[in-house]
Amino acid sequence: MSKITKFLLLAVALTAHIALCEEKKNVSSLEFVNGTCRFLGRTIKHGGYEYPSDICEKWKCNAKTRRLIVTGCYIPQRYGSCFHLTREGIYWPRCCNFYQTYC
Repeated sequence: MSKITKFLLLAVALTAHIALCEEKKNVSSLEFVNGTCRFLGRTIKHGGYEYPSDICEKWKCNAKTRRLIVTGCYIPQRYGSCFHLTREGIYWPRCCNFYQTYC
């Protein structure tokens, strides 16, 4: 078998492994207990919402389907070492308007 063929087979195998593993992400801080969602130290009732003051997101608990739906803001693409922060204490969705880029 030629070196090119071996390289291509290895590349295909690695790509397949990465693609399959991406779907199996577990969030260790997310639990579903007695019809509630527990996430990052907060307990949310089924159908309820949480608006954290330190993160510009909305969390919706669906304990029946064992899902926590996280809605955030559109933030432009990062460049280099730049990052985006919003003001603490302003809740979602208003906090989306206060994101600033820091480089």
